[in-house]
Amino acid sequence: MHLGRQTRYWIVLGMLLVGFCGICVLTLVELRRDSWTNAMTGARNLLTVLSQDIESNIRAYDRALTAVQQKLADPRIDELTPELQERFLFSSTLIEPYFVGLFVMNAEGEIMHDAGSVGPQAQNFSDRAYFQVHQNGQASGLYISTPFEPRRHVADTVIALSRRIDAQDGSFDGIVVGIVRLAYFHELFQTAQLKPDDSINLFTAGGVMLMRSPYLESQVGRDMSASENVRRFQAAPSGEFSGIAAVDGVARVYNFVHVGDLPLILNVALSQEGIFAPWRAQAVRIGAVLLLLCVLAVTLAVFIHREFARRRRAEATMRRSEAQYRLLADNATDVIIRLDRDLVRRYVSPASLHVLGLAPEELVGKRTKETIHPDDWPLLESVVQGVRDSGTQAEAIYRLRHRDGSFVWVEGRYNFVAEDQGFIVVLRDITKRKSAEIRLAAAHAELATLANTDGLTGLANRRRFDEALHAEHERAMRDGALLSLLLIDVDRFKRFNDRYGHQAGDECLRRVARAIESCLRPGDLCARYGGEEVAVLLPGVDEAAGARIAERIRRAVELLDIPHEGNEASGGRVTISIGCATFDPARAPADGEDAALVAEADRLLYEAKRTGRNRVVSQGSIGSGPGIPIPEREEERLATVDAYREAARAVPSESLDLVARRAAQLLDAPVGFVSLVGADDVTLIGRHGLDAESVPREVAFCVHTICGQEPLVVADARDDPRFRGSPIARGEGGMRFYAGAPLLDPQTGQAIGAVCVSDVQPRKPLLPSQRDILKDLSGQVVKQMKR
Repeated sequence: MHLGRQTRYWIVLGMLLVGFCGICVLTLVELRRDSWTNAMTGARNLLTVLSQDIESNIRAYDRALTAVQQKLADPRIDELTPELQERFLFSSTLIEPYFVGLFVMNAEGEIMHDAGSVGPQAQNFSDRAYFQVHQNGQASGLYISTPFEPRRHVADTVIALSRRIDAQDGSFDGIVVGIVRLAYFHELFQTAQLKPDDSINLFTAGGVMLMRSPYLESQVGRDMSASENVRRFQAAPSGEFSGIAAVDGVARVYNFVHVGDLPLILNVALSQEGIFAPWRAQAVRIGAVLLLLCVLAVTLAVFIHREFARRRRAEATMRRSEAQYRLLADNATDVIIRLDRDLVRRYVSPASLHVLGLAPEELVGKRTKETIHPDDWPLLESVVQGVRDSGTQAEAIYRLRHRDGSFVWVEGRYNFVAEDQGFIVVLRDITKRKSAEIRLAAAHAELATLANTDGLTGLANRRRFDEALHAEHERAMRDGALLSLLLIDVDRFKRFNDRYGHQAGDECLRRVARAIESCLRPGDLCARYGGEEVAVLLPGVDEAAGARIAERIRRAVELLDIPHEGNEASGGRVTISIGCATFDPARAPADGEDAALVAEADRLLYEAKRTGRNRVVSQGSIGSGPGIPIPEREEERLATVDAYREAARAVPSESLDLVARRAAQLLDAPVGFVSLVGADDVTLIGRHGLDAESVPREVAFCVHTICGQEPLVVADARDDPRFRGSPIARGEGGMRFYAGAPLLDPQTGQAIGAVCVSDVQPRKPLLPSQRDILKDLSGQVVKQMKR
């Protein structure tokens, strides 16, 4: 019978091991399938992204060709001078840095118009394939050539995009050609993260390779139409198959697609070895772990089997000898206690002398409460009552008084004895473990502090700030309390780093941080928001008090008197700009978010930097001054405006109207205009979407634009105290959105006017890239009028 139990024991163990192995095999099969699926999904995703990018850019270049093709059909073009013809044909500039050439060739292959020069040129390109396919009628629509070395414009390899020009009778009358650098495809493919034997290939519809990654110069321009793989690419619009690469003989899985309706084929080829290499490594690891687990399981089974046998022998021995049990109890390291129903000790094992310094006879007959720490007695009382009520075992951790007066941490296990309503208690000394837990808790607390602290400045970090902002915002919403936020930026800090070095920049940030903290109250939070930006949370502070604190901070930093040669406008020393925003639950929407407070503070900080830096701007301070803002050196500025007004008369009005139209189109606005701000009125020297030629200066938004060096953006004029009362903003069709970049005279630095867009609908603030568009257009206007 005993042998039968052992046999069943080992059979169960064997079944468990077989089960482990089966699960691992199924897991490896699933992982292999996942490796293949993930690789194919990644390849298709990469293929989609690359093909969309290529199609988008080629379409953009083709639109430039089509625009020129359509303008050539206009019979009025012959009435224009050569210079006006070039300006008319090529009103849209080349799309740098890859679209590097755009010209028109006549039926003999001679360049008649060039985006880079005026008039016919001597070179003849009738021998080029992109010319001959249209001359012979072999191509309709857009033609994409094979790679070639250009004779002009650029030094690297290019391809040509060309379209046929037809005469009125339908005969061949020339072509429009755009030149695209192959560097576009090379740099696009470089963005993909490929494994060593993976590749990306781009072919023409005829099977000529345009680009490959990894790049092989010898393969660019190679006709591979005879390759089996390329023939499969040409046979279907998209697909997936395995094959051997003709270039290097590597076995790969090909995912390919024809790029839209363009004569281009793109494929992503993944090495079969690379697809399953991670899986093989994982299979080895799983196999090793499985082998280890099997060894451990067998070892544990042997140990358990022996332990069970030993326990059976021990139990038999215990039953045979109560004296031997007593011997074990007397020599145990844990203290064994028997309590009666009144918690009076009736038996204590000798281990009490080692744990508590008290002999058993000193404890027997006394109540347990006498040696327990007073703070722990309520806990133990509830544990004892719970054991008595449930009849189950329970544990408690508490302190007992040692003979020397100190307290020892013990873990007590209480078992209820129903026969006499008493308890068997086993006490284990855990003082060392408890001390380690206390030290560990302290270490965790210290680590939590470090995790919420910026290592450079010692301020709270961004994570701590986000948590505090969310909590304070929730509290403000709940309690109806005010909450102010200061967003602080060190003026022209990049110039400081460039001039004095990053170590000096770090020390500067530390000194600025200390100066800011010195101006705050207990309970305020000062955090490094990012880079040279610092955020300050002011719970319970209204806008006026927040602005006063901000001004105190600004002055404290200014008094540090840290030299900063790149900040000449503020006296050649380190200064800060501050945006002060206040959240008032009484005026905020019920679903308002804390991010809106940060956005408002950031907007006000931008206004502080736009209007000269080294200042505090709050919602109340914007437009709070009397009358119309007057820029510094106004007389000198007006003299400059008069000079530009004269210069504007020499510039064709349609040229400035074109700038206004381009600004409106690029920023998707219905109205665009170019203004000059005079003493009494604002003259609109370029217009798109409106008929007015001038507006009074006292109502024009441009007056505020010329008070700074950066663009002014008004998301909603009715929310801005500077403009909500303006007649231009009132009414159903009033101006709600406005954005303008100042026209800056390069000699005097004075703002003479602005390039602006507007809308009758409120809009989100402009992105940095959109602000740059306005600044670029304002620079173009100044250049045109300075010619």
